[in-house]
Formats: sequence, C-alpha cells, structure tokens
Amino acid sequence: MTPEDTRAASLATTSLEHFQANRREDAVRLLREALSLSPQNPIVLSTFAVLQEDANTPPTSKLIHKCVINSDEPAGHEALRLLRDPNAASLRNDTTVECLELLMSTPTAPLAGKLLGELLRVSRGAREHVALKLCGGIEDVMKVFDTLGEEAIDGVVAVLLDGSAWEKDSSTHSNCLRECFKWLLSRLAGTTSDRRLCVARSVARLLASKAEELHPFVSQSGLEQLLNLLDATSPPELRSHATLGVAKFADAAGDVGQSMIGKFVAFRLAADEDEDLRLAYSVAAAIFPLVPQFAATLFLTEGFVEGIVPSLQARPEDVEAAALDMLSAACVDKTCRTYIATHCTEYLEALVKSGDQGKSTAAVVLAKVKYTPGEGKDVKQKDMDKLASVFKGMMLTSDAEVRDSSVEGLAYTSLKGSVKEMLIRDKKFVTSLVETLQSSSGKPTVMFGALTVVNNLTAYAPTLSEEQQKVAQLKNYAETKPHAKVGLDPEDKDERVTPRCKTLLDADIIPALVACSKKLTPNAIGIISHILLSLSKHQKHRGLIASQGGVKLSLKFYSSTTSNGSDAAQQSAIRRTSAHALARILVSVNPSHVFSSQLAISSAIRPLYHLLEDSEEHKDLMPLFEALLALTNLASTEDTTRDHIIRLAWTKIEELLLNDNVMIQRATVELICNLMASPTAVAKFADGSAAASNRLHILLALADAQDLATRRAAGGALAMLTEWDKACEAVVKRERGVKIVLGMVSEEGEEMRHRGVVVLKNLVCGPGAYVDEVKKEGGVEVLREALKSTRQPEVLGLGVETLKALMGVN
Repeated sequence: MTPEDTRAASLATTSLEHFQANRREDAVRLLREALSLSPQNPIVLSTFAVLQEDANTPPTSKLIHKCVINSDEPAGHEALRLLRDPNAASLRNDTTVECLELLMSTPTAPLAGKLLGELLRVSRGAREHVALKLCGGIEDVMKVFDTLGEEAIDGVVAVLLDGSAWEKDSSTHSNCLRECFKWLLSRLAGTTSDRRLCVARSVARLLASKAEELHPFVSQSGLEQLLNLLDATSPPELRSHATLGVAKFADAAGDVGQSMIGKFVAFRLAADEDEDLRLAYSVAAAIFPLVPQFAATLFLTEGFVEGIVPSLQARPEDVEAAALDMLSAACVDKTCRTYIATHCTEYLEALVKSGDQGKSTAAVVLAKVKYTPGEGKDVKQKDMDKLASVFKGMMLTSDAEVRDSSVEGLAYTSLKGSVKEMLIRDKKFVTSLVETLQSSSGKPTVMFGALTVVNNLTAYAPTLSEEQQKVAQLKNYAETKPHAKVGLDPEDKDERVTPRCKTLLDADIIPALVACSKKLTPNAIGIISHILLSLSKHQKHRGLIASQGGVKLSLKFYSSTTSNGSDAAQQSAIRRTSAHALARILVSVNPSHVFSSQLAISSAIRPLYHLLEDSEEHKDLMPLFEALLALTNLASTEDTTRDHIIRLAWTKIEELLLNDNVMIQRATVELICNLMASPTAVAKFADGSAAASNRLHILLALADAQDLATRRAAGGALAMLTEWDKACEAVVKRERGVKIVLGMVSEEGEEMRHRGVVVLKNLVCGPGAYVDEVKKEGGVEVLREALKSTRQPEVLGLGVETLKALMGVN
C-alpha cells in the first residue's frame, strides 16, 4: 500500500467518525482530501457511499428515523414542522412508505401518531399504501392506528375519503369504508374521553361526506352511542361532532332514521330517571335545528308539552337546564312556540324572577315566545323592556357563560326601538357587548347572537319607494287599532340611529368585527356586511372605519363570495352589500391613507364596478350613486388607477352618461372629469373615430345642461381635454362646439366662467390657434363682457391672454 493510500484510508476513517458525530462539514472536508489522494481506495469509496446516501436522504426522513430510533422528540417536532411547511420539499413515495412502516411498527415512539397523521395528510403515496393495508385486514390495521392516537385515526379517515388513493384497488374501497366506519362506531363506547372525541370526529366526518352510503350501517345501538354524546353534560366539542353526525344520518336515513331517534327519546322519557330525562331533553334540543319538522312532531305528541313543567319538579339543575335548552330550540317552530306560551309561560316567568341558574335560558325562551319578527304579535312593550333589562344585567356579570347565554335573548328583544335606546345608553353594557363579540371565536352561536344585536342597534330604516309608501298607507287605513298603525318606530329614525352607530364606533366595534372575521358562515358575513353598511352611512364615521380595517374587511367579504351554487342569492346579496359598504367608506377618505403596497388600490375597483353593473337589477340607486363617487375619488390618484377603471368600466360609464336620473348623470360626469387626467381617457374623445366624436358631442351637451354641478363637471373635463390639440380640433369641428364653450364663458358663476375661459384659451392659444372660428361666433365680445364681470384674478389673467390672442396682439 502506498503512502497516499495509507493517508487516504486514515482520512476516510476520521471523516466517517466526524459524520457519525454529526460534524458534517469536517467529514466532507476530510473525505474530499482523501478522494484527491486515492480515489479508488475501498475505504474511501465506502465512506463516500455513506455520505452520499445521507445526502440523498430527505431531511424529514432523517428526522423521523432519529425520532423513532433514538427517541429524539425535538427531531420529531422538527419533522412535523417540515411536513406542515408548504415550501418544504416533498418526500418520494418509497421514502414515505419506509417512514410510514417505521412509525406503525413503533407506536410508542415520541410523536409517532402525529407524524403518521401528517404523512397521510400530505402524501398521496402514504394514503395509497394504507389503503392497500386496509384491503388486507381492517381489524389489525385499525388497532395499530388506534394505538397511535387521534392524529393517526384522522389520517385513516383522510385515506377513506380520498378516492384517488384507491385507484389500484377501487373495488374494495366501499367495503373498507363500511367496515372502518362500523369499527369506529363501535369504539364510541368504552373509550377514554380524549379518544371518544377523536372517534366522534371521525364518525361525523365520514357521515358528512358519505352519509348516503353509510347510513344503512348505523344500527339502533350504534345510533344510540352517537345520541348519548348529545347529553348536555358532554363537552361542547364532543356534542358538536355528535350533532353533525346525527344531522347527516337523519337527513340521509329519512323516516327510518327519524323513527330510530324517536324510539330512543321515547324510551328515555318513559324511564323517568334524572339521567334519562336529561338525555332525552338534550337530544330533542340538538335535533330541532337539524330536522325541525320531525322534532316538532315529537314535541307536539299529546301530553308531552303539558308534562314538561310537572316532570321538572324536584329534579336536579342539569335536568332543568336540558329542558330549558329544548324549549329554546323548539321555538324554531311556530306551533311549538304557541304550546310553550300556553303551558310554560308561568313557569318561565317564575324562573326569571327567582334568579336561579336557569334564569338566562328561561328569559331567552320568553323573548322568543313573546316576540318573533314577522308574526305581527301585539307584544306589551313593558314585557319586552323587562326581559331586555334581565339580559342587560346578565351581560354585566363576570360570568362569561351567563354573558354568552344572554346574547341570544338580546338578539330578539333588541328589535324594539325602546330596547335599543335603553341598551346603547349604558356604556358598560356596550363595552361588554363588544368584548363578547371580540372573544366569540370558536363559539358560533354567541358570535351570531352578538352580531345580531349590533346589527339591530345600527340598522337604519329602509327607504321606501313610492309604491311601498302607498301600501303602508293602505295598511294604516285598514288597521282598526289606532295604536297599532303601521309606521316607523320613532327610535329607528335616522337621528336616533346615527348616535347609536357613533357609540359603537367609539367602543371599537370595528376591531371586534375584524377579530371575529377569520372563520365565518355566510349568514355571519351577511350580518357584518350590513353592520359596515350602516356604520358607514354617516360621512363623519368613514375615516375611523377605514383606519380600523373596514375597507380591508369589505374587500375580504366581497372576494369570499361566489356567483353560483345553491346559495347564489345569498352570495349575491353579500357581494352587493359589502361592495356598497366599501363604496360608502371610499367616498369620504383619502385613498393614499387607506391603500398601500399590502392593500392595492386596484383591489377596490372591481367591487365598485360590480355596483355599476348590478344597477339594472335593483331599483335602489344609492349604491350606484355612491359607487360612482367612490370611483371618482380613486380616479383622483394616478394614471394607473384611472386606466384600470377605464379598462374595466368604460362601457358602463358611457351608458350612465345618458341616465335620466340627474344625480347619477352628474356623478358620472364628475368621474369622467377625474379620468380625463389620463391620456387613455382623452383618446376616448379625441382619437378621430366616430365613437369619439359622438362622446364629445354628449360631453359638450352636458356642459350646457340645466344642472349646474353637471355643467361644472363637464366644463372641467373639457378644460383638461382641450389641453390636447386633437381635442381642440374635435371641439371646433362639432356643430355648436364653440358656441357651447362661449356659453360657459358668459355664465354668471365664476366656476363655470373660469372653466370656459380655460377651454377658450386652449382653443385660440394652442397649436391649432382656432382664432377665426372663435371670432366668427362672437368670441371677442363674449370674452370682453366676461372679463368686465369677473372678480377672480386668475380668470382675468387667462382672459386677457386669450383676448390678446384673439385680437392678434403680441
């Protein structure tokens, strides 16, 4: 062996030691030197192979091996981070399968279940591998995953719901889906509370996606395991998953499923034990929102409602609480409300007066049975005020659960004008309401209730069309009770609503709306959009709304909607409302204070254009008018924005120039005036085409319109337009073009006179120097008379310069 071989072998051995000690840079440096001395040395080549294999192994795989083999938990956490990082390199299928098998064979390793769950989430290869294993023997595989924990079980559900993972053996997919579902359903009983939550979540996910296929495999005993989780004493998250599962089952199973639920409830009621009654009432409360017609049939069974109050005598508080929840849920049905009012009002009122634990829910039920919007009930004002006072007092307690439960009642009682004023005058209540809303994330019922209260407090009365006003008059004429005349509640007049909006804005309602807007249902989005629209009605409120995130929130809601699907009408309403709120805010704020590199000004143009485009379908012209004003404000910024507006909305803007509503026409001309600062807009009037000539004809006619503001905007547009020689030529060529300009010069108002003189100067002092054309129309005399009347130095200076040009004086 040569000295070079000996030296190279020694370096390679040391390099391997450095590598095993995790000193990779030293290992690579020594190996590089060894290769330069003896590239064919067996020891050097062996070391090179070890380092190369390591280099080809993804970091995630190495970390998983380290976590499992060395029980290195920090390595496991780093592997999880990489698996969750969308920018990290993905694993090859063979590497994924190797990691999967390692984790399944070592279920006691740190984070094994979490790692396996993440692998199944991100890797189709992993899902395909588990699919094949399930085909080979469901029971054994499920036991392994059960040992690994809830994340691993979530991963199995992901496999079952991924149809593409079963392409290699699609024929057994349905069988595996059914068998795994039945296995999970059987695990609802006899497991720990943590594991029960995981299994309930999995059952609910499978039913949510595959209810039509899986509902026949829900036996009476399996359903009862799911219904048992609806017990009022169960953790809220567990009840939530169980509710979803029952809802999907009941919907898919139809009459058979409802009969199974009814059998369960009847059996529990007949048992008449505390736990049985609590569970029966809890299930009834849960299914009312899901299958209201069936639940109402059950509720209205002869003797059931009449027996509720007697059945609660000497019962524990949790049974009474479950019964009250059921009564509250049953109010969704009109007939049920009537029965509750007849048989339970005295009990509920006594409960409210007593101040017992069920006071809050009892008050909510009373609010629902005493007043439901649209039913025309003759509700005694003092009853509603009394209930509202109860809810307001509950909102001011330190008990978060009591505060949360009061919100639903306030959502009903705050529809009354007197209640709105009583609530808004209490600053402590307003603060508590805003705080409740801000902390309502994860509590959809509380959030919806709080948003409804805020919406009631801020809602302006709708503007009635002439036809609607006539209908209201007819209703008043036909009404026999004078005190019940159809009309606007004095507390809902604009002068009362605006201060309420100001109070809520001062209490930081906008940051609260932003805080709860991360994950919302379409209904909640619709309510917040209406709140923003109401808050922004008064001009002085808009700056604060914009500075606290109102513009960004409106844009977010507009972008979150689609124009198709079963809820297309709701989505369309949200788009329109959020765009209208955006328009109102942008009418009155400086765009440079709102938009930035993080929030592009261009993002607001399409929602505003939507209001222009949507105007034909709606008789209310206010959104259209305010959208035009907002676009005019945006058009005051820069050519990039102006050109964006022109590209997107020019055709519609041209149509609106001829609108028969004076305010719409005026706003459109003002928008064009601001757009005229862009060469793109100038070309629309001065490119020599027939269309441009027609547009100029319309603009000149508007400069002679009866409405002063319209003439002023058209004059301003002409003043900028005629800075271009082609435009001057086009004006002179138009019949009556010069006469209309001279008409502007001769107006008594200084603003119009100023615009007219600017246009005239452009005509006679520009490259075209259309002196003869102006003289022919008596321009010298008109200008002299105008200069005698003006009091503006600037107009006088421009006029003298123009007169000299007309007279040929240098």
